[in-house]
Amino acid sequence: MTAKKASSSIESSGLNSAAGWDAYRIFLAVAETASLSGAGRKLKLSHATVGRHITALEKELGAKLFIREPVGYALTAAGERLRAEVEPMATAAERAARAALAEDGEPHGVVRISIAPGIAGQWLVPHLNEFHEEFPALELEFVTESWPASVRRREADIVVRLYGPGEENLVGRKIGRLGVAFYASKEYAEKHGLPSKREEWAEHNILGFAGSSAQAEFSRWSGHVTRDTPTHFRFSSSIDMLYGVLAGTGIAALTCMTGDAYPQLVRISPDKIFSTTDMWLLAHPDLKDTPPVRTVMDFIMAKAKTDRAKLTGR
Repeated sequence: MTAKKASSSIESSGLNSAAGWDAYRIFLAVAETASLSGAGRKLKLSHATVGRHITALEKELGAKLFIREPVGYALTAAGERLRAEVEPMATAAERAARAALAEDGEPHGVVRISIAPGIAGQWLVPHLNEFHEEFPALELEFVTESWPASVRRREADIVVRLYGPGEENLVGRKIGRLGVAFYASKEYAEKHGLPSKREEWAEHNILGFAGSSAQAEFSRWSGHVTRDTPTHFRFSSSIDMLYGVLAGTGIAALTCMTGDAYPQLVRISPDKIFSTTDMWLLAHPDLKDTPPVRTVMDFIMAKAKTDRAKLTGR
């Protein structure tokens, strides 16, 4: 069977039945994670169960959907066409489920928020008690380890992004500015002094970023200010970076919201080594107006407005 015929077979393969939709849901999970075990973890199914569903779906459609490659499971041409047909259905099903949960006028369910861990901890987490008191039937999941997560692949429902809206077809708005600056511990400053001229950065230990495309812009700005002073320590985690500064290991760029929260740290002046970046709040266009997602987005927007000074660090 050709790839085109395979994708057109969806309507006749029991998609409207519970068993049929489960097969397509599992298919999407394998496509997103590129592995049977990854799909199983995501859906809380065994590796073997995932494999049986994929085999049955390929037999039903008469087409090979995946091929094994060294990096995992890759979609065939037929699989790509099938995913293009099924992904909008998955979004529609999720939208319908969220709408059904809110029929009594109170939003219910789980909303996943992709946000950088430092921003989540220093900014949103202190507001969670208030959120729970106002919306007790809503559960929030903070997705921080793979920030920014993909909404299109349903890794998150809402994304708080820095620098710009990104490449996914998401909608939302800029909700504020996030200030960043260089910080050192008071202990480090007493022992080594602090740079006051650009040529003095080379005399100091600069903590750098490692392994995260999400920090690319942050890293470029840091390198520009410090004139790409060689770094002996790099961190992929902003939390570990903070602990490095607290330990007196060196100087690092931190969000002002984080750095200013610790009295044992000092912000390095002047203003020319202070910067701000846009904060965007985004969601899938088909989910943004469902009651749970809209409720959480409105709450985050309100807190960004209230906490404007804290976020910018001015």
